[in-house]
Amino acid sequence: MSAKAPSLPLRLPSSTVLIWLLALCASALPWLDKLPVDALLAAIWAPNTDDFSQVLVHYSWAPRLAMALLIGSGLGLAGAVLQQILRNPLASPTTLGVESGAQLAIAIATVYLPGLMALSPDLTAVTGGILGTGLVIALTWRLGFSPVTVILAGMVVSFFLGAINAAFMLFHGEYLGNLFIWGAGSLVQNDWNQFQTLWPRVVVLAIALVLLMRPLQLLQLGADSAKALGARVTALRLLAMLLVILLTASVVSRVGVVAFVGLAAPALARLLGARTLAQHLLWSTLLGAGLLLLADALAQWATAWADGNLVPTGTATALIGGPILLLALRGMKNDRHMPGQASEPASFTPERKPLALPLIALLAILALVVVLAIAWSPTLSGWQWTAVSNWDQAWDWRGPRLLAALVAGVVLAIAGTLIQRLTGNVMASPEVLGISGGAALAMVVLSLIGLNPGRAGQLLAGSLGGAAVLTLLFALSRRHRFSGHQLLLGGVAVYVFMDAGIRMVLSGGGTEANKLLTWLSGSTWLVTETEALALALVAAALVAITALVSRVLTILPLGEPTALSLGLRVPLARAGVLLIAALLTAAATIIIGPLSFVGLMAPHLARLLGQQTVARQMLLAAIIGAALLTLADYLSRVVMYPNQLPAGILTAIVGGTYFLWGLSRHDRR
Repeated sequence: MSAKAPSLPLRLPSSTVLIWLLALCASALPWLDKLPVDALLAAIWAPNTDDFSQVLVHYSWAPRLAMALLIGSGLGLAGAVLQQILRNPLASPTTLGVESGAQLAIAIATVYLPGLMALSPDLTAVTGGILGTGLVIALTWRLGFSPVTVILAGMVVSFFLGAINAAFMLFHGEYLGNLFIWGAGSLVQNDWNQFQTLWPRVVVLAIALVLLMRPLQLLQLGADSAKALGARVTALRLLAMLLVILLTASVVSRVGVVAFVGLAAPALARLLGARTLAQHLLWSTLLGAGLLLLADALAQWATAWADGNLVPTGTATALIGGPILLLALRGMKNDRHMPGQASEPASFTPERKPLALPLIALLAILALVVVLAIAWSPTLSGWQWTAVSNWDQAWDWRGPRLLAALVAGVVLAIAGTLIQRLTGNVMASPEVLGISGGAALAMVVLSLIGLNPGRAGQLLAGSLGGAAVLTLLFALSRRHRFSGHQLLLGGVAVYVFMDAGIRMVLSGGGTEANKLLTWLSGSTWLVTETEALALALVAAALVAITALVSRVLTILPLGEPTALSLGLRVPLARAGVLLIAALLTAAATIIIGPLSFVGLMAPHLARLLGQQTVARQMLLAAIIGAALLTLADYLSRVVMYPNQLPAGILTAIVGGTYFLWGLSRHDRR
């Protein structure tokens, strides 16, 4: 008997129809007060130019509706294809660097090559998107595209490119004001020109993707089985991925960052029962169109409620898609590898070495950096040494930020060690837990409701936001017994969701956007002495608690059966380690901002220096973290004097480069 194809659950088409009806009604409802239904429909094709409402319908509402349907369907299809070729249910242009690459390319071209932007903004965005995702794929190609590795690489590439983009915005904000709006995603249209330019590209690329459906089906059997059946797996993946990148970059070059629908639509299709590849592609396409139209309608309603202040479509898209993503995450049964992949990633254990020599050397380096930061700085009359007798005066200006950077480096390094030990992934870092996104979103809410509680209120709000994210992570991971990789994927999902609110405030520009951008960039110059001392006290308490979990971290990597046989309550132990790591991350993030790769680099460098036991690795990582962030703060103060470069941007650029180098070597170890 031939195998019977899975039946289509009724909830899939019925939910799709319901989303479309809600979206169309929500989009059209504001116009029904001005025009009857027949006049509204007639205005789409042939407006009465004497009726201003019909002119607005024809040149504003109708092309906007058409763009939402066109772009949503294209991104839904692209997301479904990308998940198929990577065999990763959380893969999408949002998490693989397309948008960040396109945004950085546009920023660079706007500042340095304005002629190129005038010639073809699409070419600029497409090139940046290809380079961004190409970097992710090149780094993870030999690792078999394991879900966690691809997602981590994509997020770190996005962080890395985003840090460079943030630097451009800080120093060239007068030229890049519109890029804030573009980064948040807006479907506002003034005529049909953009739609007429875009639809042939989307249709051609979509047809090309559909034609790849039959060979793509072979990938469901795994790479080895597909090769045995004659499929050229590498060439097929490259071709499909190139088409997806071209489609996504073409879209975002026109309307900005709305590609979150490329993650939400396939996830929703799968949740509603799409089983075969054909079902997944078809219903992801239809759901993508409906979701983006619904998000755009909600954005228009929110703009009207906000007295005309623009609420970008990309924000509404993420606010709708975020819960869908979290539901999809809860439904994942295999939290680390997809079928056909190796059960464990490539491992690398450097040779063990004595602790004394690297410890003394690193302490000497840290002491040297501290002395330089206090005593040797540029002035208007050149570089000058500060006499020891005047160090108390120098401390008033340089001490608080120096202390904050040093302590933040320690706590982030220890948090990174805990997370890498907990997940068994040396490429994991505190940034992907989503704690910083929660803290940032809380500050965004203060801005949106018009409150200005001062620095103390902002810190309190950031603490509550980080606590809310931690609670959500616990809820998501409890079902999977606080599995390490489920925590990482949950953190990524939360971060992408939180990013929507941040982009909304940045799109509004003005003072609040500049303040938020400064904090997001990892600025230490805002830190007061009271805040620095408070961070030091909190850090001391948390580090003392951390010392008590070294035995737990030694046992957990042995596997759950072994840990249980040794009397360890595994879920409770994982939850405790997560809580400590999250508190450490939140303490540093709230004070200096989220952009820092110290939590990634320091534990890794400690391992490379031969420290394999938990206690030794944490000790050496803490000193490395302190030295790295202190040096970054010092350089950020002096390299562009009298201007200052945020320390977070500097560490993100250096740390991102280090991560990319480390991941590129991971398969060779």
